[in-house]
Formats: sequence, C-alpha cells, structure tokens
Amino acid sequence: MGFRLGEGEIWIKETEPKYKGRFFHRKSTGLNHLAFRVETKEEVDLFYREFLKPRNISSLYDSPAHYPYTEKYYAVYFEDPDRIKLEIVHF
Repeated sequence: MGFRLGEGEIWIKETEPKYKGRFFHRKSTGLNHLAFRVETKEEVDLFYREFLKPRNISSLYDSPAHYPYTEKYYAVYFEDPDRIKLEIVHF
C-alpha cells in the first residue's frame, strides 16, 4: 500500500516471514529505506563524489546508476551505520 502527498511518498508492505522476530534488518518490520530527491543527476554524482567516496562509504547495486522505475530515474544507494538503506535520487 502506498501513499503520496505532493513530493512525499510512504509505502507499507507486509514483512516477509524470514525477517520477522529479528532485532533489526531493513527488511524486518519497520523502516526499510529513505530516499532524498534532488533536482539534477549531477547532484546525485556530486553527493557520491564529495560525501560517500571521501568517507569510504560503499554504494549499493553499482550505483550511482540509472534504474528502470521511471525513464530518467538515477540514484545512488548506500547504508547508514544501522544498515538502513538510504538513497539520493533524481527523476
């Protein structure tokens, strides 16, 4: 189930049985990931280059990259210290 209001979205889905009852995993019940939308593809690259790389924070899924969610979906994914997935995205 998803909700959209203006530029914000919240999605709710059932936890897969293998992730129920664990302390924390982003696929368990609770927060899965947060996405922060930016105005341009260049801002995604700038964040990757000037924030993630200097701090040796690995990106996920060989990002930044284009993804098929929309025609121009471009994002970098990474995890915070608690392994919550974060995303900087332009679309």
